[in-house]
Amino acid sequence: MFQAARHTLRRAATRAAFANAPAFPRAALAAGECAVASRSAPSAVAAVRASLCVRGLHASSPAREEEPPSAPSGERGLSQVLGEELEHERTTYVPSEVVAKGPPEPFEIIETDGDCEITLVRAYGDDEEIAVTFNATEDPYEEDEYFTDGTVDGLVSNETDEDDEDVTIHFTVSVSRGDGHEGLEFSCATDGETVEVRNVRYESLGSLGSSDDEDDEDAYFSSYPGPNYDELDESVQEEFHKYLEARGIDATLANYIAEVHVDKEQREYTRWLENVANFVK
Repeated sequence: MFQAARHTLRRAATRAAFANAPAFPRAALAAGECAVASRSAPSAVAAVRASLCVRGLHASSPAREEEPPSAPSGERGLSQVLGEELEHERTTYVPSEVVAKGPPEPFEIIETDGDCEITLVRAYGDDEEIAVTFNATEDPYEEDEYFTDGTVDGLVSNETDEDDEDVTIHFTVSVSRGDGHEGLEFSCATDGETVEVRNVRYESLGSLGSSDDEDDEDAYFSSYPGPNYDELDESVQEEFHKYLEARGIDATLANYIAEVHVDKEQREYTRWLENVANFVK
């Protein structure tokens, strides 16, 4: 496996490889998405001022017993609205069967509550470690214009329904051997049904693994990032696809990535609602 200290660096480089990207039909994720309705609350500033005035009158009246201060109506309104939204999400969202079943074997999922990064790991052969990493906060409907014509192995079609939105989930596949000092990093994308390779980078951590993080970063970004993938000979591209498929990077995994991407974002949104509602209560 690649060193954990270099992970943020790779993810930045991966996003740079996605400066131009393809568009996929939205249908693959439509079943899992959840719409969040925006709501407004009364002005908290006005509510605080009104509350202060009322408490001032009470204090000046000797005949009235002092009452404990209450939360401004604006904050009470915000807490109530957040609570209603939280209850709605908890009662209406149901994880898909794909998510409930777990990742395709022999992959194992690594995630942490409050962290939107998900990693799927497995061993391959005698000395290979495979890691698939993606982030649930990435917007899968962000415009992606990498492909503008035709199809590649049935991955992308320019004949889509006008009402369909484009779906693209980016992820990286890291393949390391032995002590993990060298390996390949594939920048990929999926529409939930197929896998498209965007870039292949060779890494030698022996030449990058200095004790100085800044030097490490400079060396990484100045190293050769790999060729323009779509300009590679088709036979080379085909063999790279076969290489990944042999390691479980296939349509089944693509479907799981799409479903768990939605599920993780939903769970983190629910957690956010709960934390903010408790904070303003």
